[in-house]
Amino acid sequence: MPKILLITVGGSHQPIITAIGELQPDRVVFLCSDGPKGSKSQVIGGGNPCEVRKGSEVTERLPNIPTQLELGDKFQPDRDLVLIQEPDDLSECYQKAVSAIQSIQQEFPDSQVMADYTGGTKSMSVGLAMAALDYQVTVYVTTAVRTNIIRVERGQLTGQAIVAPIVAQRTIEQFLPIVLQQYNYPAAIAQLRRLLSSMALPPTTRRQIQTLYTYCSGLDAWDRFEHKEALELLESQMSNPEIRQLALFLKRVIHSRSQIDPKFEPDNGIEGHSYEIVQDLLLNAERRAIQERYDDAVGRLYRALELLAQIRLLKSYGIRTGDVDIQKLPEILQDEYEQKRSPLRKKLQLALKENYELLSKFPEDPIGQLYQEKATKLLLGLEIRNNSLFAHGFKPITNNDYQEVHQEFFSFIQTAIDTVSPPRFKLQPPQFPQGLEI
Repeated sequence: MPKILLITVGGSHQPIITAIGELQPDRVVFLCSDGPKGSKSQVIGGGNPCEVRKGSEVTERLPNIPTQLELGDKFQPDRDLVLIQEPDDLSECYQKAVSAIQSIQQEFPDSQVMADYTGGTKSMSVGLAMAALDYQVTVYVTTAVRTNIIRVERGQLTGQAIVAPIVAQRTIEQFLPIVLQQYNYPAAIAQLRRLLSSMALPPTTRRQIQTLYTYCSGLDAWDRFEHKEALELLESQMSNPEIRQLALFLKRVIHSRSQIDPKFEPDNGIEGHSYEIVQDLLLNAERRAIQERYDDAVGRLYRALELLAQIRLLKSYGIRTGDVDIQKLPEILQDEYEQKRSPLRKKLQLALKENYELLSKFPEDPIGQLYQEKATKLLLGLEIRNNSLFAHGFKPITNNDYQEVHQEFFSFIQTAIDTVSPPRFKLQPPQFPQGLEI
């Protein structure tokens, strides 16, 4: 693993000599100011451009830095000299440093990249330090005990700069709010994992990062419908009121799912109105729409509409739509539905529209009655879904398409659930937060 050092150069060669001697890189990239009075003379100047001063007096003149250190092939001017035209322009200093780091990381992805920002103008130092933080480069600074506020004198040492708290704070306050606004939990998890695995964090900060990691991992699992895994992660954080509210709803989702999914065994569910899994799908659809994944969002709305009818038929009439028991139908309907059975299939299975048509044939069923009122608009929404590439057609679903489907499906589903739910269960389910107060 080659060690590559990027280092800013100012008017004094001494801290540069110290840094390179201490870090022993296999390659050195110098960031220097250009122009006749620029610090590039410290690196490529002929004769003896490096001055040793005592106060304002020059006491010694020495060759350029690569010559003094006998760097040889560790420094190649055409490759390893980065010239900055305006050394007080922070934007240029940052961009030049970023470009150098990116080039190294692309060409040598397994290299150990280091940055020492001791030399150069303030803007050069800040620019290199910012770039190093942004691209996960190990940061060093060369210093000593100060005897004045002008410069660091002899007796310098190069040490790794303590940047972990800075990176952690930037992650929590700047990066996480952006990705969580989009419910992008994989990105949040990856960044938090990197912090935990690659940095020595203060105990308080590490605990905060671990809590955020657990929280994001729980929401990510939930977002993928891994409900039991999500509860295991979130339940340990229920002292936080926001997480507690989510976890209690998740327990009702788990109980609801267990009533309709024969392969799903709940460990810690809470009884609700039985349609929480449908509400969970509606909330998931809203999150996909925020991400502008409208095909996914409509797919979830479709499944929520289908699942609503499946739960109602099973809960109220004992009918599983994937394998209809004819004997559980009203006698007047048994012959009609027996004829729907395909000769090639042993099971009688009903699709979404057939589920609601069956509910409509139960004269006192409130969801069946509501469907009769709203069927025309619901079927228009189904047509949008069926024409998409994810169903039976090739037409991408736009934001306008999603809004149209959402308006009809969401209103119908919520009204239906409210109609058949006991008053004590008519609670608005919580959407995932778009920020974290930990």
